[in-house]
Amino acid sequence: MIDDDDDESDIEHGIYRVMHTLIVGHERRTVENDFILQGDQLLLVLEWIHRPEGDIWPGLTLPLDEELLDEDPSRPGHFLYSGELVDPRRMQ
Repeated sequence: MIDDDDDESDIEHGIYRVMHTLIVGHERRTVENDFILQGDQLLLVLEWIHRPEGDIWPGLTLPLDEELLDEDPSRPGHFLYSGELVDPRRMQ
């Protein structure tokens, strides 16, 4: 997925954007969200929360399968996710 020799592809630090399919109720939507690396896990961030300490923290996340994640060749720092994710906030 990621070429370790390419600094622009380094997902070990930072917040990145990913285009993906999100199932909301009975609808499939193509949306873009942030994703982060936490430990050794890729996480899609659906909601950020403001903590009392004053920082922002991922409040609602979903795991991403690294095998389904590819760089978007037209936009550096952006990725495409070929899997479908279910929005747990809208489960029916």
